[in-house]
This record gives sequence, C-alpha cells and structure tokens, in this order.
Amino acid sequence: MDNLRAADREAQAGKVKKNRYIRRHNLRAEENLQALREMILTLRFPDPGYTSMTVVSDAGKRREIVKQSYFPWRILHHAIMRVIGPVLYRSLIYDTFACIKGKGLHFGVRRMKTMLRRYPDNAWFWKTDYKKFYQSIPHEAIRKALRRKFKDEKFMLLMEKTLFTYDSGEDILTILRDEEKCKQRSANWLIHQPAPGQPGRKLHRPLPERAPKGKVLPALLR
Repeated sequence: MDNLRAADREAQAGKVKKNRYIRRHNLRAEENLQALREMILTLRFPDPGYTSMTVVSDAGKRREIVKQSYFPWRILHHAIMRVIGPVLYRSLIYDTFACIKGKGLHFGVRRMKTMLRRYPDNAWFWKTDYKKFYQSIPHEAIRKALRRKFKDEKFMLLMEKTLFTYDSGEDILTILRDEEKCKQRSANWLIHQPAPGQPGRKLHRPLPERAPKGKVLPALLR
C-alpha cells in the first residue's frame, strides 16, 4: 500500500487542477487504492480502455498519444516502475537520455559538448529518429527482455494485463510501409543518373572531406 500511495502522488503531480478525473479519484483515494491492491493480487482488472489524442509539440510536430484512465491504470504504471525502474536503469549505458530523472535534454547537451571538446578531431555525429517507435516494438521482444531481468511468473502475468493488452494493429504496418515508399521516392529523385552521352551535373560546392581511415569515434558519437 505504501508503494501504491507513493505512485498515486507521483502520477498526479502537477495535474490535479486540470484533470477532473484525478480530483474525482482524490475524493475516495484510499478506497480506490485498496481496490487496486486487490486487482494486483487477483490479476483481475477492468477493460484497458485505451483512448488516443493528438499532441502538438513546440516545434509543430504532431504526435498520436495512446493513454488510459487515471484509475487504476496510470497509478499502476507508476507503481510498477517504482519497483522495476532502478533495475532497468542500471542496465542502460551512461549516455542514455530523456525520460530519466536527472538525464534529460540538458544533460544530453552537456555530455555532447564535453565529448566534442574531448575529441576535437571528430566534428560529426549522427542524429536519428524512428517513425512510430513505441507502437512498432514487437511484444515478444519486450517479453524476452523482461524475462532476462525478472523471473517471477506472477509479475509477467501482471505485465500481460498492463502492457501487452495494447495492439497497434495492421495500421502501424501500413503507415511504416507508406513512409518507406515516400522516402524511397525522395531518394531516387535526388540521385541524378545522366542519360548516355549527357554530361553529369556539376556540383556547386565541394563535398566534405572524409575522415581518415582508422580514426574511431567514441561510442557516444557513433
């Protein structure tokens, strides 16, 4: 119960005023937490009730967010992470940023600047992004990763109830295939193949010099 109470406080931090469901929960918080404890012990939970919403970032990027109700699901998510979080975080490399307390965007920027000063000859780094990353992770890959860390079968049954009930469906595959085709068309358009006898294009600016062979970038910059 102490863990559930702490998870409840974490889950609603800074959200009470703008979330009427949290305010409604707080009217009977102890009773709800007792009910959540019973759900965990019996592994009997209500319908997952996933809903989707669109969030626009400061940069104008649109994201489709899938969420669940505050009680019991979001409290349960925090309760689980309070137990397994330290184990998972210890398995990550030091230079893992974002969504980890004390290791957000600013920490990542400071580490990058440190590495660039430490290795001044390596002036290039690779930044990448993954389309629909979380929605496209195969559930079996997550199961195997969790089983390597946790041997408790009842915990794995709990994860089946809380994590693996979500299914992206075939729509995610269609989105990824369409995105791949779009990128392929753009790549083909950029590659100019002159016809036989036709002079190739002249570059308006020189290509960047390649790094000397044998120079190895530090792990953070690769």
